Amino acid sequence: MLDNNQQLDWNKESLRDLRLRLGWSRSDLARRLHCSIGDIEAWEEGRRSVESSIRGDLEIILRQAEACSDEVKYTPAAENELDKNALEQIDFTRVKAELK
Repeated sequence: MLDNNQQLDWNKESLRDLRLRLGWSRSDLARRLHCSIGDIEAWEEGRRSVESSIRGDLEIILRQAEACSDEVKYTPAAENELDKNALEQIDFTRVKAELK
C-alpha cells in the first residue's frame, strides 16, 4: 500500500497492473482518465511516459482500489466485533489497526 506521501513510478507495468487489478479494459481506463485509448496503449507499451497531468488521477484511482481492498479484507472482522459487543456502529480504522 502507498503511504500518503509516496509517489508511484507510473511505468508500463504499473499502469497495466492497476488496470487489470480493477478489471478494466483500456477503453475503460481511457474514459476515466479523459484521454484516448491510443494514450493508454502508448503508455502500456512503453512508447511514451505517462503525462504528469494524469499521474495524480492514477494515484487517486490506486488509493480508491486499495481502500476497497482493505474494506473487503477487514469487513468480516468488523462484523464479528459488532456482533460480539452488540454494537450498531464501529470505527473501521480501529479494527483495521488492531488486525495489522
